[in-house]
Amino acid sequence: MATKNRVHIITPLISEGFRDDSSLSELIELDCQLSSRLLTRGPASVESAVDEVLAAPGVVDAAIKAEKGGAQAIVIDCMLDPGLAAVREAVSVPVVGAGAAGLEAAAALGRFSIVTVLDRQAPMFHALALRHGLADRLTSVRGIGVPVLELEDDRDVAIAKTIEACRKVFSEDCAEAIVFGCTGMLGFAVPVAEALGIAASKIIDPLPNAVRAALAAIPQGGSGLPKPERKRVCGFEAWKDLNELMQPEARL
Repeated sequence: MATKNRVHIITPLISEGFRDDSSLSELIELDCQLSSRLLTRGPASVESAVDEVLAAPGVVDAAIKAEKGGAQAIVIDCMLDPGLAAVREAVSVPVVGAGAAGLEAAAALGRFSIVTVLDRQAPMFHALALRHGLADRLTSVRGIGVPVLELEDDRDVAIAKTIEACRKVFSEDCAEAIVFGCTGMLGFAVPVAEALGIAASKIIDPLPNAVRAALAAIPQGGSGLPKPERKRVCGFEAWKDLNELMQPEARL
């Protein structure tokens, strides 16, 4: 029997119970071996630029450890992609950000909107779309008014609010597709599509989409970016591991 490809999911927050391997396997029905890890240091959730900065060191650390543990591809389980560029320098396997991959998948379907947790994230998503050359495809960003860590407190209410926001982006914002702006909305796409009477393919559920992108990237290998120069850094465990990966000419 062929060995399944190993994809490791890094969830860049410290809130225990937010992710577990069994629920991932149920909701992401792909032929691969999935594993996941939360951070031990960082923010409770990622909803702002400050949260991104606080999460990034832990994401780099977790990615280095995942590659050492045999992961063939890494997914950053957050639509704001904290630490994505840094992780691509730090490891030699493919790294997929749920945000970048999600926006690209939605843009491939036409003009799209982002339905996310909080309205305050709109500038961040417009900046993300601009960074990836997709600003002209993004029609709107709408929040449902439910913070990340409250999505599962009353899942039915969160889905109902998501349905209402999605209905508005199709009827008022002229969107042709939607991508959820939070990977915590995992599993929302099917009930939303059923409620709106549309094909589920018009709604991008970003975490399964990112895992598919990671699997597709494995044959091509990592980014090929040069490792960062070795230098003195205080307080981050990731850098100790990263120094071990330096090319000989980059060592002190």
